[in-house]
Amino acid sequence: MLLYIHIPFCDSKCGYCGFNSLTNKLDSSKIYLESLKLDLIEMLQNTKEIETIYIGGGTPNTLNPSDYEEIFKILQSYITNDTEITIELNPNQHKESLPLFKNLGINRFSIGVQSFRDEKLRLLERNHNPKIAIEFIENAIKCGISTSIDMIYDTKLDNAKSIKDELKLANSLGVGHVSCYALSIDKNSRFYTKHKNPILNNTLCYEIKEILESYNFHQYEVSNYAKTHKSKHNLGYWQYKEYIGIGLGAVSRIQNKRIYKQNDFHSYIKNPLQILEEKLSNEDKRLERIFLGLRSEVGVDICDIYNKSKLDILLDSKKCKKVDSRIYATNYFLADELSLWLM
Repeated sequence: MLLYIHIPFCDSKCGYCGFNSLTNKLDSSKIYLESLKLDLIEMLQNTKEIETIYIGGGTPNTLNPSDYEEIFKILQSYITNDTEITIELNPNQHKESLPLFKNLGINRFSIGVQSFRDEKLRLLERNHNPKIAIEFIENAIKCGISTSIDMIYDTKLDNAKSIKDELKLANSLGVGHVSCYALSIDKNSRFYTKHKNPILNNTLCYEIKEILESYNFHQYEVSNYAKTHKSKHNLGYWQYKEYIGIGLGAVSRIQNKRIYKQNDFHSYIKNPLQILEEKLSNEDKRLERIFLGLRSEVGVDICDIYNKSKLDILLDSKKCKKVDSRIYATNYFLADELSLWLM
C-alpha cells in the first residue's frame, strides 16, 4: 500500500500553483495535525504494511520535525526496512532541520528548487534565490539519503543554453533524481486569474532529456529522471497500486473505489473522517492503467488494449514497442496522445 500525507501550509503561494495549499492557516497547524492523526488511524485500519510514504503539500517543512513525531509513532508498526519515506521541502525553510527530518525515519528528500536563476525564480514568484537553493541541496546531500529536486521549464525566460546551464549545476551538486515539469497554468492559480501567461511557445522537453541523459540520468517517466534512485512512490502510482490519501483534499484508490477527503479546511478540521466515494468500473480501471502505463517504463499489459488494429499501427510506426506481453511508448512525451488513440 502507498500512503500520501497532505500538509497544506505554505508561507507564500506561487503564481502558477493550483494545488490545495493555504498561506493563512499556519496558526491552525496543531489542530490540523490532530485531525490528520484521526484520519490516519481510520484509513490504516485494514492495512498491514506500507510500501511507501510521501509527505507532500503545500510545504511540509513549514512545520518543525517535532510536529511529525506523533504521526510517525502511529506509522511505526506499518513501516519496514524497505519502506521509502519522502518529504517535500522548500529550500527557503530552515536547512538545520534536515538531519532532524532524517532522524524521524525519512529516507528521501524532494526539494522544490524549480530554478537556479534569479530572474526565473522571480517570474515564478518563488521566495528563495539560487544561493539559498544550492546551500539547501548541499546540506540535504550531506545527510546521506536520496535527494531529488524539482525543476520547471518552458517559461519565456528559458532557452536551450539556460536550461543546459541549470541542469549542469544540478548535476554538479550531486543530486540523484530530477523531476522536470513543463510550466502549466492551472485554473486555480493566480497566473490564470490575472491572465498572466509566461509560457514558452516551443517546448524544451527533448533538450532536457538529451542533457540529463548525457549526465547518466535515465528517463523512467515523462517528467522523472533517475541517476542513483527512482521514486518508488511515484512508480507505485504508474504500476496502478492501491494508495491511501490522508489530509485536506486527499484522494485514495482502494479496490474498486476512489475516496475523496473534504477540500474545505474548516470542514476537514471539524470532521476529518467524512468522505465522498466514487465507484470505479473495470473499464475505468483499464483506461487508467493505459494512461499511467504508457507515460512510464511500467508499460501496459497487451490484454488491456482492445483495439489491436490501432496498436499494430503504433508498433509498425515505432511509436510503441512490444516486449513479451507488455506495450511501451518509445516516446513518453507522446503518451497522452497514444493513450487517446488506443481508447
